[in-house]
Amino acid sequence: MELLHKGFDALDVSYAVHFPEKFMPILHQAKQKAGEIKAPVMVSLDGVGFNVSSGGMQGGYAFWCSTGSAGENWGIKMPNTKDPWGVRVSVSAIQTALLGLGGVKERLESKFERLGIPLRQGQESISRVDFALDFIMPNFDLVTDNFVMHPRFGWKRHVPITEYKEAGRTGRTQSVTVGKNPGRQIIVYDKRAEVLAKGKSHWPLVWNKSREKQGLPALDLSDGENSQVWRVELRAYKRHLKEDWGVTTWSQLEKKLPEIFNGLLSDIRYTRPTLDATRSRWPEHELWARVRKELQDDLSKMKSFATESAIAEVLKAEREQMLMAQIVGCALSLAASRNIEFVGLSSFARTLGGEIKELFRDNPAKTERKFAQAKGKIT
Repeated sequence: MELLHKGFDALDVSYAVHFPEKFMPILHQAKQKAGEIKAPVMVSLDGVGFNVSSGGMQGGYAFWCSTGSAGENWGIKMPNTKDPWGVRVSVSAIQTALLGLGGVKERLESKFERLGIPLRQGQESISRVDFALDFIMPNFDLVTDNFVMHPRFGWKRHVPITEYKEAGRTGRTQSVTVGKNPGRQIIVYDKRAEVLAKGKSHWPLVWNKSREKQGLPALDLSDGENSQVWRVELRAYKRHLKEDWGVTTWSQLEKKLPEIFNGLLSDIRYTRPTLDATRSRWPEHELWARVRKELQDDLSKMKSFATESAIAEVLKAEREQMLMAQIVGCALSLAASRNIEFVGLSSFARTLGGEIKELFRDNPAKTERKFAQAKGKIT
């Protein structure tokens, strides 16, 4: 069993602050524009960039903004003295993995400072924290019945990911989730299958940086037998954090995280069945013992060996691949609409390029405006 990665995978935090009034007209205008063009609009608020969407968010957040796929999503309320909790931030899995808990805290506080929003200790409320561990386990089979848990927990069994199936093994369980929001939750799932199915190519980069540090070769995902990656994901939500552990602030979270996650591993155990009829006496599987061992480190300082620039390049390539697939799909639909035969597709592509060039030339102002909007978005 080889550990490929361990680190935070998601973080949600609310702040008892409001954005300055001077930003409201800018956000309103961008939100309205986003609705008109049906795409987020980029704005700069004292040097902090946001992609402003056309809608808000449940909970009274008038604006829903993104700082990019490796950044955060921000819910922003209109200033209201009767509602102090004016900002909610959901940090991406990529950022939490790269920077760790301490790095995320510093980055958010830096942005608030640039926005001219002073923060005092204790003005934050942590509402979710996820921690993930990825292991290479070639011969591991996930068995739902091997989970032993407190009676109050519910579980659900997931069917295999339909976009990707391994030959001869389509009937196996690929994911089991125990617990739910707003309490706590553990998920064990086939991370390799998810990466191959959904194209999350930044995770192999994270894994291979870890292997490189150990002097090991890069993981070959085409080798199904030897690249089987399983993830154990531990999730603690607001009610569990606040009511069971008294955790709302950064300092409280850092101090109590090991206890919180170890308590979760004790209440929800993955075991090795024996002949003992009492399931609660079944011993823990070596996977659970390894997870406990890995949680003994200082979790607040945990981060990936991968760099932000390397991840950004991978995400850029993913986005360009997605855009190209959309272009090809639209082109094929247009060709079919014009009754183009398969043998004429190459010629049609050249013709289409000329038509697009003509559209650019015939509508220069519109083309320039849309191009500027595309270049201005944070990706």
